[in-house]
Amino acid sequence: MTEVTQPERGSKRQRTRERIVQAAATLFAERGFDDVTVAEITSAAGVARSTFFRYFPDKANVLFADDDASHVLLAKAVAGAARTRAPLGNSLIEALRAAHSACLVLADSKAIQALRFPMREQLIAETPQLQACSLVKEREYTDALEAALIEQGAEPLIALQAAHISTACYNAGYTEAFKTPDLLASAVDRAFKRLLNVGSARD
Repeated sequence: MTEVTQPERGSKRQRTRERIVQAAATLFAERGFDDVTVAEITSAAGVARSTFFRYFPDKANVLFADDDASHVLLAKAVAGAARTRAPLGNSLIEALRAAHSACLVLADSKAIQALRFPMREQLIAETPQLQACSLVKEREYTDALEAALIEQGAEPLIALQAAHISTACYNAGYTEAFKTPDLLASAVDRAFKRLLNVGSARD
């Protein structure tokens, strides 16, 4: 009996969370972020206010609903990329190559999210509160990447440096492909390749 009810409960929680995200996205698209309240989101989603706060600390975090899953995806991608290189040890170049592959996987995932909610990035660009939240989330991605590299045997200082450099490359690609999310992965790839080619480039 327990084996049947647990998946159903999990599925119901996911559906409820998705209703909240969809309702918020629709309202934000129609009226902008600042002019939408949590009460209006819960009304549109058909859930109680207390239910909303079981899933999200505030309305800003609704726009970053996929981040936890993305952290897991990033860690798995690093593990896959590092499989033939681990342990990464003190090799910055090998850590960067593993992070490069992982960031391409993340970019593909983020492109899908952007196509799902096309107004998200524009809302972030226009709203100081969301910009601040985005910076916090960016640091969480850097931390997740650092932890994943350490898990694959990179020395802590190498993992720290590679994670921050990789975040910079990802952000460079993001800035380039801001209005064309389907090109995000290729833009991130170019940013990494420019970096990795520095050592072999002529002065």
